[in-house]
Parts: sequence; C-alpha cells; structure tokens
Amino acid sequence: MAQLSTFNPVIIIPCYRHAFKLARNLDKILSLGLPLIIVDDGSPVPDAVLMHEWSNTKDQILIISNQANLGKGASMVKALKKARDFGYSHALQIDADGQIDYALMVDFFNLAQRNPTKLICGEADFSNVPKARYYGRFITHFWVMLELGKFEVIDTMCGVRVYPLKETCKVLDKRRIGAHMEYDTEIFVRLYWSGMDYLLKKVDVSYPKYGISNFRMIKDNLAIAKMHAYLCCTKLLHYWAIRKRIFI
Repeated sequence: MAQLSTFNPVIIIPCYRHAFKLARNLDKILSLGLPLIIVDDGSPVPDAVLMHEWSNTKDQILIISNQANLGKGASMVKALKKARDFGYSHALQIDADGQIDYALMVDFFNLAQRNPTKLICGEADFSNVPKARYYGRFITHFWVMLELGKFEVIDTMCGVRVYPLKETCKVLDKRRIGAHMEYDTEIFVRLYWSGMDYLLKKVDVSYPKYGISNFRMIKDNLAIAKMHAYLCCTKLLHYWAIRKRIFI
C-alpha cells in the first residue's frame, strides 16, 4: 500500500458512530491524494457498512475493523503500528466528528515536512469551546504542566496532530498507552519524555449543539484522572532515581 520515501505520510481516522458525518468531508480529505486508514471501532451496522463500502470503491482507503468498541486510544495505537509496518514516515491523526476544519490538513503536513522529528499538535481555539469542556481542559493543562515540568499551557486533548512514526512507535512498543480518551494526553507526555519536541498550531473547532459525543462522562474522566496520577507518580519516581543514582 505504501511507497518508501523520506516524507511519506498517511492519514489516520478513528471512527465510532461518526461514519455519516465523516462522509460529508471524505472527498475533501481524499483530495490530498494521500492514503487513508480508517479504524472502524466497533461501530453500529449502518456505519460499519458505509465504511466498508468506501474500502471497496476507493483505492486510497484501508479499513481496520475492531469487532467491539475498544476505544480511541486502542484504535490509534493499532493504526499507527500498521502505518509504521507499511513504511509510512508520518501519520496525521484527525477525528471523524467534523469538529475541525479538514482544510487545515495541508498546513499540518507542511509543518511536519519542515519539522520531521517533531510532533505537530493542534491547539483548539478556546473561544468556541463550551464552558464545561473549557474548564475541564484546564484541569488537564495543570497536570500536564507538572508532568512536562514546563510552565506552559498546552492543549494535549486536541484530536488533530502529525506523528513521526518511527519514534512514536518506539514508545508504543515499550509502553501501554490508555485505550480511551486519555490517549491523546498520555501519548503527548510520553513522546515528550522520550525526547520528542513539539510544535503547536491553532485550529478552529466547532461544537454542534446536537452532535454525538463518544466521551463517557464518568468512565473517561476517571480514566483521565488515573492516567494523570500514574504519570505524576512516574515523574516523582524518576526524580528519586536520579537523586539516588538508580537507573530505572
């Protein structure tokens, strides 16, 4: 499916219950002429059928199917490793819900091509974010500042970014990353700890009033809290090991 070259990108979209929304933007995404990996994360039958129709009629699209809903993180990990195995150099992650302007894909690829070793990460324009999500994100921003050791507000929950695949998959091969909505933040922190720098790019995000959200209010918030607790404890253990001259 892939061709080897210095900069050889692929687009990855995890999709659960958003196939019909994605359909409205599919031509715009495919207009870049790049291969597209869509992960059907155990979607309902109508969504799954639609996605597999794309795979049968459009050569650019590869569908990876999860028999059950495994979560965004699990879907991304599977797709990133698959993209690495195909020989791609970079992967653009975008969500299927249409909240982000897909026209920005070109800008992200241009940044990645100029900065091939960096994580190119979207940063949501908070003027359009509902208040509940706005304050919820800032709680995560606080913990991320502690985990990175940087006094900088970084939006690690935005669903658009470009990964350098070789370096990213090295981390994925060593660490088990959160399977659900905690994934975006955890992989950002883990990549930074591994030595990968990042660039932030502002993106406009729209939040439809009656849009379908896959965020599980209780389960995902608990998973995010557990993830931050684990990362902070890991950071403290790392500092302790350095002081004691212990290699862990």
